[in-house]
Amino acid sequence: MKKNQYVVFGLGRFGTALTRALYDYGAEVLAVDIDEDIVNDISPYCTHSVCTDATDAHNLEKLGINNMDVAVVCVASNIESSIFITLMCKQLGIPKVIAKARDEQHKMVLERIGADSVIIPEVAMGERLAAMLAKPNVVEIMTLANSFRMVEIHTPKRWVDKTLIELNLRKTERVNIVVIKRGDEIITSPAADCKLLADDLLVVAGSIEDINRLSNKATGKAVTDNLTDKI
Repeated sequence: MKKNQYVVFGLGRFGTALTRALYDYGAEVLAVDIDEDIVNDISPYCTHSVCTDATDAHNLEKLGINNMDVAVVCVASNIESSIFITLMCKQLGIPKVIAKARDEQHKMVLERIGADSVIIPEVAMGERLAAMLAKPNVVEIMTLANSFRMVEIHTPKRWVDKTLIELNLRKTERVNIVVIKRGDEIITSPAADCKLLADDLLVVAGSIEDINRLSNKATGKAVTDNLTDKI
C-alpha cells in the first residue's frame, strides 16, 4: 500500500510536533522552513527537510509539492505568508490542504481561499480537554461532517463478554462498531459473533445525536445537551 505523502510548512512547536508524529506513524513527510537551524534539527525525524522561502512560488514548484497527498500550513503568525502558501498549495493541485489559523478571522480567510480544513490549535485543545473531562471514557472524538461523528471508547461494562449480535447496537443505539483495537491487533469490520473484551478500544460511528447519547452512557455521567453540542 502506498504511503500518504505530507508536506509541513513552518516548523514552530506545532509544526515540529506534527512532523515528528506523522513520521513516527510511518508517513512520508517533507518538512519545510526558512530557518536552516530548525531544518537541520528536524532532519532525523522526517523523510526530507528543506530550507527555503515557501512564499516564493518558484520555490514551491521546485519542491514538487504537487505530488503530495496532504499539505499542512503551520505558518500562523505571519498571516500573509499563511494565506499565500495555502493558496499556492491549492493551485498546485494538492488534494487536501490543512491550515493553522491564529484566530477566527484568519480562519475565515483561509476557508474562503479554499483550505479544506482550518484549525486553531488552542481552541481544538480546549475542546478536546473538555471532552476528556466530561467524558473520561471517550478517548477521542472526531466529527467527520455536520451530522456524523466517530468516537473511540473503552468497552462499557454492560457490553463486556457479549457478542455484537447479542448487543444489536444498530437497533438499540443506532451506531456501528467499525474497528476494534485489541492490544496490538486491529479488527476491522468485526463479525457479528465477535465478543467484546474489557480492554478493547472501540471505534464507533453514528449520528452526532446518537454518539453523544452513547458516550454519556459510557461515562456513566449525565452531560447537558449544551455541553455535548460544543464537544
